[in-house]
Amino acid sequence: MRRLFLGVAAVAAMSLSSAAWAGEPRPAPAQGIQSLGAGDAVPACYVDTPAWDYLSAGSCMALGTDGWRYVTFGVLGIDQSGGRYVIQFLDGTCSSPGYSSDEGYTCLQTVYLNQMVTQRMQVYDTWTGQWSGILTAYASYEYFF
Repeated sequence: MRRLFLGVAAVAAMSLSSAAWAGEPRPAPAQGIQSLGAGDAVPACYVDTPAWDYLSAGSCMALGTDGWRYVTFGVLGIDQSGGRYVIQFLDGTCSSPGYSSDEGYTCLQTVYLNQMVTQRMQVYDTWTGQWSGILTAYASYEYFF
């Protein structure tokens, strides 16, 4: 009962403090703020395992004993659902490019046991005409004994 009372008291205090702040003048919004662009893109990857895998910024790694695994490369940091961005996977190393609403544009490669693979990519923002720099993600698959 005491925890419930403390929780209710905390919520009431926060709502009263926000009401007091409501009368305070707010700073003017910064001028020239743009939505995220190609420069905000971050290379990402995951090595496919039996677990539920997520894109990890910059590099990824998995441990195992199988001879090979798939690596999924993609881009984080931008909203790819609206068609604003074009993702270009470089060097012709994608065995299977694709798109999903969860991950955006992706590229599959095979990584063998005790090997590291890289994927270079570039992002084009169709709204601003801006290209990102060359983005590189690194993936490795190591023997687990």
